[in-house]
Amino acid sequence: MSQITSAISDLTQHLHAQGRVRVWSVIVTILGEISQLEGGGISMAALLEVCAALGIEPQAVRTAMSRLSKDGLVSGKRDGRTASYQFSSQGLIEYDAAAGIIYAAPKSTEDWTFAFAAESMDVEAIQKKFVANPPLVLGRRCFVWAADNAPHVSDIETRDLIVFDAQPRALPHWAQVSVLPTINPETCRRIRAGCQDLCDCDMSPDQSRIARVLLIHFWRRLVLRYPTVEAPIAHWPLAQAHRDIAALYPQLLRMSGVSPTGCGRFM
Repeated sequence: MSQITSAISDLTQHLHAQGRVRVWSVIVTILGEISQLEGGGISMAALLEVCAALGIEPQAVRTAMSRLSKDGLVSGKRDGRTASYQFSSQGLIEYDAAAGIIYAAPKSTEDWTFAFAAESMDVEAIQKKFVANPPLVLGRRCFVWAADNAPHVSDIETRDLIVFDAQPRALPHWAQVSVLPTINPETCRRIRAGCQDLCDCDMSPDQSRIARVLLIHFWRRLVLRYPTVEAPIAHWPLAQAHRDIAALYPQLLRMSGVSPTGCGRFM
């Protein structure tokens, strides 16, 4: 039990160590991770209880919920003195689109498409052009896609952007370190450590829900910000964190009273 408490405490401390907690973002994770799997709605009392376990004050929760309601992402209803909340129609559309990325099953990529840009090429212009399928950017001049998901060569090649005829056998040190600060390797490490500490632990339903919220919240913020989960780099932290969460997640669901086979997540 102390191992479970310590693991959840470490993850909670990391949540607050990153600066002022974006409570509205945590609530979005809770709605997606708890209410969507347990009937679609969550009472304010249950929401406050989860947030209290995460060290978030009730007033901050109410303020954030008001913001989400005004933004049209959350709708509420009242049954007597009980208020409950769920994603609105618009919020559900946005959640479903994000969930397809957050809960995607891990995969291994062997073949990659590399493109090299001229020095004058604007990185932001490349990212804007391929916003629906963003590349991994190495050193601001090398752009990488998984070969099975790469844009057509004719769409990539221009006077200032050339596709490699062959993949490099290994990426140099500069290529590896140029992307690591962007993806927050410390959060990847915390996810992996948390998964390792919680693996094979016998948790209560409440503990497993809190563990799910914390791990998925960190993962959600990483993978939606930086969708290149796989990379042609040894020990790529995003891919490692992804595999660890996917391996632990069914266990957490079972201990929460949710059938892993019925949710289709990480499968």
